[in-house]
Amino acid sequence: MHIFDAEPAVVRDLKDESTRILEKAYTHFKISALRHPTLGKLVIVEDLHGGGAVVETEH
Repeated sequence: MHIFDAEPAVVRDLKDESTRILEKAYTHFKISALRHPTLGKLVIVEDLHGGGAVVETEH
């Protein structure tokens, strides 16, 4: 499992390249569970400005 910071452009690209499984929005952040074709399962915690953290759950 890996966690890395991501700029808004990276978050946007990962979301565009992936299949969305789940999304849940809160007041200050949004969580997306995705399946990426090469990175596998990802969880993105996105802040109000579009950046955030990406969690790779599989290699």
